Amino acid sequence: MKLNFTRCVSVAFSIALIFALPDLASAKARHSTTDDSARHTNQGVKFARDKQYEKAISEFTKAIEEEPDDAKNYENRALVYQLTGKPEQAIGDLTKVIALRPKDAKAYSSKGEIEVQQGKLDPAINDLTRAIELDPNDANSRRYRGYALLQKQDWKKAIEDYSKVIERSPDDVAAHEQRGYAYRSLGKYPEAIVDFTKVIEARPKDAEAYRRRGLTYRLMQEYAKAADDFRTLLQLKPNDTDAQSRLTYVEAKLYSVHPAPFTPIPHEAAEEAARNAHAPTGPGQQAQQQTSPTPTPSSGQ
Repeated sequence: MKLNFTRCVSVAFSIALIFALPDLASAKARHSTTDDSARHTNQGVKFARDKQYEKAISEFTKAIEEEPDDAKNYENRALVYQLTGKPEQAIGDLTKVIALRPKDAKAYSSKGEIEVQQGKLDPAINDLTRAIELDPNDANSRRYRGYALLQKQDWKKAIEDYSKVIERSPDDVAAHEQRGYAYRSLGKYPEAIVDFTKVIEARPKDAEAYRRRGLTYRLMQEYAKAADDFRTLLQLKPNDTDAQSRLTYVEAKLYSVHPAPFTPIPHEAAEEAARNAHAPTGPGQQAQQQTSPTPTPSSGQ
């Protein structure tokens, strides 16, 4: 499972633009500088909605020049920067929003999400933690913080965050998948099985979900169940050599035949060695990659 950062940014962008439109009546009651800023803001929103992003950035920049202490234009520009692949500029604008509105949970959350995407885990965790302190019901910040904690191999805290997400949204498949990974990393295999099963129930044609659960059953030495999962995986991906090797291995164990060693796919080699030694490793994923956590936040997990 991978966090879909583009989708999250697009959703946040759409919502922010709707509520960032200035109150023109109030603006006109003030003075011409504010009028100019409001006009540039409106024009920037229009360009952004039309996906004319460079023009939108130009208009929001003009609005900022007119009203440098108006946080909404930094916020709008940050969102456009995100959409145009300029994360550092977005972080800079969100830092300005936080300076102007230090209790703006959404600004901390947005900044933390970009930092997760950029692999800046410690700053991300700090910002997302502040967002949660300001808004304890912010499930999205918990989701991203949980993903960052997975990257840092802090399995227990990651489980806490994903459990909070699941409390609010029991059918959040991605949260179950990530929590299952954390449980497995702690050697809590039954708990991991429950979460991976939830993923399979929601996505019965997700081959990687069967791989994850099959691997967990193999670690539990429940070879018959592991074999069933690897067989199902092969029905979905008949040419998956990793699954074929794993199935051969667990069937040999199941029928008391000396098993031939299997060759795990490359990104799993370190994970496998660590699991067998009961020493947790990293989640084997990057925020935007499907190594399967699809951030967000995988093959063979």
